[in-house]
Amino acid sequence: MISKKHFNMQSNWGLRALKLSVLLLLFAVFGCNFKSDNTSDNSIETTDMYGRTVMVPEKINRIVGVGPGALRLLVYMDLVDMVSGIEDIEFRPGRPYAFAHPSLKEKPVIGPYMGGDSELIAINKPDVIFMAFSSVSDADELQAKTGIPVIGLNSGNLRNARQTFYQALSLIAEITGKEVRADSLVSFIEQEIDMLKQLARKKSDNATAYIGGVSYRGAQGIASTQSWFTPFVLTSISNVAKNIEGREPVQPTGIYVDVEEIIGWNPDYLFLDAAGYEQVLPTIVSGSPLRKTIRAFDQNRVYTLMPHNFYATNFETVLINSWFAGNVVFPDAFKSVSFEDKAREIYRFMLGRDVYDQMKEMYEGWQQF
Repeated sequence: MISKKHFNMQSNWGLRALKLSVLLLLFAVFGCNFKSDNTSDNSIETTDMYGRTVMVPEKINRIVGVGPGALRLLVYMDLVDMVSGIEDIEFRPGRPYAFAHPSLKEKPVIGPYMGGDSELIAINKPDVIFMAFSSVSDADELQAKTGIPVIGLNSGNLRNARQTFYQALSLIAEITGKEVRADSLVSFIEQEIDMLKQLARKKSDNATAYIGGVSYRGAQGIASTQSWFTPFVLTSISNVAKNIEGREPVQPTGIYVDVEEIIGWNPDYLFLDAAGYEQVLPTIVSGSPLRKTIRAFDQNRVYTLMPHNFYATNFETVLINSWFAGNVVFPDAFKSVSFEDKAREIYRFMLGRDVYDQMKEMYEGWQQF
């Protein structure tokens, strides 16, 4: 006859065995971390922009972008339908790609901005994670925690790192099969920049300009500027603050000057980043030193531009701001191009939808002060 004690021992052992079996099964299915549904049987090897060798599934159905600008790059590449989750910052209004694709806000949240949350990403089960503005160690860590391939991206700029931007598009295309889209984006952007430069060569003077209130980690006042402001560079507008930075940076940086310096420069044109409009206003009200001394006010040459720095660079807005600045400073050279038509064209091509009206409703940009 089996004793009650012996029966309890067998029952406890059976329960332990069951738990162990479940754990072993979970380990076999998921490994030490969460795993994507894809296995390595049908994977291809690629090298990301951090120099990492990564095995990615040959067939991609679900993707996410984490870090500043990653989701934007996926939108440029016409991959919205593949996006399976978004960082929580994407719910904040103001970015053109979000206006163009409101369906993004219906996607599950995969964590906070600057990289998401590894557990939420693993639960979301994308086939590939595209990670921008990060590092080798962060990409390795996220890949180890989720068991999902992480592709590191650098977005560059439209000045001295345009090829880096194009390389990011090409890498995304290689993984998602969007080579035709990447080629068309590169051709479109190159054509726009060539047109801007050609028209700028027809300018009849060397007018100077200052850009104030440039967004950098939030809205800023009149003293926030950039020595290498891309819309000025692409249109050959002489930037009075150009000598503030000795070396031309790749990524946007926060540069701040004294109001007295702006007065001393006395630019012919004053441009204001619309995101910093409220912070700028107190310094340019009637009777202020800037208002009384800068010739741009006397000649009604004060204008607003749309913010193009918001969780990294909105490249389409950089191009549109360039067209606006060129039309304002060199009206004779740019008279053959309708600014509004050009803005709508760029939004349609790069984002898949014209969001000109939504941007105008959100910000007081592209207008005379």
